[in-house]
Amino acid sequence: MAKQRPAKQQPVYQKQTPKKSAEPRASAPAVPAISGAMWVGLLAAALGFILYANTLGHQYTLDDFSAIKENWVTKGGLKNLGIIFSTEYRYGSWNSPGSLYRPFSLAMFAFEWQMAPDKPFLMHFMNVLLYAITGYVLWNTWRRILVNYPPALTAMAVLFFMAHPIHTEVVANIKSRDEILALLFGTLALNAIWKYMDLQKAGYLIGALIWYGLAMFSKESAITFLALFPLTMWFFSDKPVSKIISTAALMLIPAGIFLLVRKQVLGTQAYQEVFSILDNFIVATTDPAYRSAHPGVDRLASAFMMCGKYLQVLLFPHPLVCDMGYPQVQPVGWGEWKAIAGFVVYAGMFIWALMNLGKKHFLSFAILFYLIAFSLFSNVLVLIGTSYGERLQYIPSLGFAFALAWAICKAFKINDLTQIWNPNNKGTLVWGLAGFLIMAYSLKTVFRNGAWYDSASLYAADVPTSPNCAKLNYHNALEVTKNGLDEKTGELKDRAQVEKGVEAYNRTIELYPEYHDAYGSRGLAYFRLGQYDKAFDDYQVAIKYRPNDAKVLSNMGFIYFMRGQLEKAEEVYRKSIQYDPRFIDARRNLGAVLAMKKNFPAAIEQWQEGLKYEPNNATLLFYIGSAYKDMGQPEKSGEWFERAYAIDPSLRK
Repeated sequence: MAKQRPAKQQPVYQKQTPKKSAEPRASAPAVPAISGAMWVGLLAAALGFILYANTLGHQYTLDDFSAIKENWVTKGGLKNLGIIFSTEYRYGSWNSPGSLYRPFSLAMFAFEWQMAPDKPFLMHFMNVLLYAITGYVLWNTWRRILVNYPPALTAMAVLFFMAHPIHTEVVANIKSRDEILALLFGTLALNAIWKYMDLQKAGYLIGALIWYGLAMFSKESAITFLALFPLTMWFFSDKPVSKIISTAALMLIPAGIFLLVRKQVLGTQAYQEVFSILDNFIVATTDPAYRSAHPGVDRLASAFMMCGKYLQVLLFPHPLVCDMGYPQVQPVGWGEWKAIAGFVVYAGMFIWALMNLGKKHFLSFAILFYLIAFSLFSNVLVLIGTSYGERLQYIPSLGFAFALAWAICKAFKINDLTQIWNPNNKGTLVWGLAGFLIMAYSLKTVFRNGAWYDSASLYAADVPTSPNCAKLNYHNALEVTKNGLDEKTGELKDRAQVEKGVEAYNRTIELYPEYHDAYGSRGLAYFRLGQYDKAFDDYQVAIKYRPNDAKVLSNMGFIYFMRGQLEKAEEVYRKSIQYDPRFIDARRNLGAVLAMKKNFPAAIEQWQEGLKYEPNNATLLFYIGSAYKDMGQPEKSGEWFERAYAIDPSLRK
């Protein structure tokens, strides 16, 4: 690796005889002029954009629905900015408590929806653009920080990062923009910190505080930068430890503000979020009943098994999959070799990094960067809401890219501080190998992007990879069933397709017999098929496993309504809105039941309550107009009818 930079730059660095010493560590106040340096940043940006250009025509998929497509807060645009910053991340899509607070990401989605309602192109474009900008910012930042290392190392690391296929979920899935923003803003903060340390201008420090604040309000996991900032400063600057600590400590200000706001927002929830075994199979190890039935299972053993899986996918990103949950993967004990292997590898990396910490070994930094960035997602320190998600390797993979670039430079004995494309006159060998990896990564990325076109294509592509994942099978069943229904009305259009959906739900329930959502959705499929008794039976089972399921209660109410049991229908509809006061369908149906019972004022009250969440719901507006007409108040009905017709002219009959 590169040695200490000479006092005077020589035309050809490699002809000097470097003295043997610890790896270079001192920073320079300015970035040296290196031929072709600008082109690396532009190349990284272009690579990022080109690789994901084929996602620009994609639709919504996966969590895009809860964050955007089916989120009334997001769809309300910037007028809901106050709600966005004062509520949990998915407040607008369901009434369950949550633990996520990412208002800046959601605010961007709200603005883009306002600019182009229900047009995913703009949102996909922004994801790709921000990813491309990240490539340029990474190069611009790290070439300044790694000024005493071969620029070829930094260039390779950035390009490896931009091409790595594990990022497909982050860029192709709109919702995962929070990951892009966290790294982008975190890197901009690091860049500003570095300039402040070199130039001692307060403006850069203020900029760092602002950038880091934006990172925190984009995604909570940006908190790990509190450790990455001083780690980077200590490794690659010659500033006193006291200066490093005092500078890094200032970043506690935006982090503290975020944590206080987050606590205030989430603290207003009636009860805390409970993770399901379907989301994170490791939570089963904390359940005494599960442990009793499965002796020997251990939380840490299960977590380290998955840590090993994450590392495996980083090293060889094939196959990729959006979910790998229960019972495809199940809790294990320390008798499982994968758990032991995961622990040995991670413990080994950590111990080696600590042993070489005093030498400021570059690989030690790369390992610690990866471990710190990944720590919150590992389920080792704390249980989170998922046991596997490739998006969670986004920032940690930068540490992997550093390690890979370092290994290539080490293998070819690259120590040239002046050349990027032909270091030590070995450019053909170095960039031949790097180019091969970048090309392989790129091809995998482009092909994997196709799976993310929409939910149907994603689940169809991933079920063969994770065939026993109940959650994946459930979502695939939803898409299969949806293909047999009219998109606007939900009415049956292809009976055979819906029957295939029922078979897919059967498979899901076979994998996890207590899957309440699967019973509820299969019940709805039976309803569309006209098999009302089977539908009602499934709804009852769903309610048995989750009594507060507002959607299932509402669906049960409709069957009661069809049977003429208005009292029972009203009862379950009221339960539905009790559990989810923002559930518009239940309020609409409850209002219909009340209108059937000639209780028009109460019906109007329910419909007006629904308009608080969807002010442009033409059906609710039309129903209110109809109620006033039936009450013999045509002078009041006219304005409601006109508002409804303006939104949906088809209502004018």
